Amino acid sequence: MEKGTKMTFFSHNTFLKGIALGGICGLIIGTIIAFAIGESSVGAIRHVVQRKFPGRRKVPFQYLAQ
Repeated sequence: MEKGTKMTFFSHNTFLKGIALGGICGLIIGTIIAFAIGESSVGAIRHVVQRKFPGRRKVPFQYLAQ
């Protein structure tokens, strides 16, 4: 091997820790985005159903939180 191409143990270990940390952060951010998209689509579906069936009574959500 040439002198400049060999990775030391410390830099190799740090590189792997960086990859692991980046993967975990990416998973967390991806999960947050997926939940945000899912919640907005569920709200949109609920809105469409309520428009198609207007005779259906709405649940008073303000009383459920008590």
